Amino acid sequence: MTREQRRDIFEAIGIVAIVASLIFLALEIRQNSELMKAQSRTEMAHDTVELLILNVGNTDFLDVWNRGNAGEELTVLEQTQFAYTYYAWIWHWNNVAYLHRVGLYDEAEYAMQINIVRGEIDEFPGFKTFWCDNRQRIASLELIDAIEGTSGGDLCGH
Repeated sequence: MTREQRRDIFEAIGIVAIVASLIFLALEIRQNSELMKAQSRTEMAHDTVELLILNVGNTDFLDVWNRGNAGEELTVLEQTQFAYTYYAWIWHWNNVAYLHRVGLYDEAEYAMQINIVRGEIDEFPGFKTFWCDNRQRIASLELIDAIEGTSGGDLCGH
């Protein structure tokens, strides 16, 4: 075997090793992406449960929550409690929109979340007022477009 033939064999082995490394790397990246999706979903589920417990875990606050959503008059303290709870929910939904944009929330799940928000805006006059008064300050443009794009018109009448 000539020196040139040995060199060709080593080059071929090197190319095979590089291709094998690239395939391995691609598989690792895919596996890590799936793991990131699973972790993101777990964290979002945990956040949702915490927000739901906040709403129902305190009977005094539950009364504030129900009256606020009905559009009834609230004291200054109750208005603050009501507003900060919706701030938390809107930050949660902003996060859902971000995870969807970066591919960690699939289309069907995202549509379901947006439909939940839209349903709450339609059902609860207090939340609709809060949304319309505060959306420009606390909601991402992506979230606003997703929610209000489903309304078929201007949700807040502006």
